[in-house]
Amino acid sequence: MLYKFLETELPPIHEFTTTLKGKISQEDYHHAQKVWKTYDCKNLGEYHDLYLKIDILSLADVWIQFRKTCIKYYELDSSHYVSAPSLSWDAMLKKTGVKIELFTDMSMHDFIEKAKRGGILKACKRYFKANNPKMGNAFNPSKPTSKVTC
Repeated sequence: MLYKFLETELPPIHEFTTTLKGKISQEDYHHAQKVWKTYDCKNLGEYHDLYLKIDILSLADVWIQFRKTCIKYYELDSSHYVSAPSLSWDAMLKKTGVKIELFTDMSMHDFIEKAKRGGILKACKRYFKANNPKMGNAFNPSKPTSKVTC
C-alpha cells in the first residue's frame, strides 16, 4: 500500500471515506483540494505528512496551553499526572486547603474501600454514538436503542 503515497494527484471524492462518518462531504473534498494546491503537494506522501504535522502540532499547542493554565491557576504541572481526575483531585486539595487525615478506625477505612469507583478508563474506538431515551431531544426513536459501552 505504500505505493499509494507516490500518487501525484488527489484521489477522486468517492475514494475518500472516514471510519467515523463514511463518505466525506463536497465541502470537505474542496478543502482537501485547496490544501493540496496551497501547500504544493507533489504526491499523497507529502499530503499525508502535512496532515500529520498539522494534527500533531495542533494537539501539542492545546496541551501546552492546558499545561500553562494548570501551572498558572493551580501551580500543578499536568504533565506529571496520568489522568485528569488525579490532577483535579490535587487541584481541589490545593485550592480548598482541606487536610485529609489518616483513618485510624477500620470501619471508616472499609466504608471508603467499598465506596471506591474508578480506575483508568479509555475509549477503545475513535467515535461512539449512543441512542437512548435519556439523551432527551438527541434520542431518535426510529433507530435502535444503544448506550456507549467499551
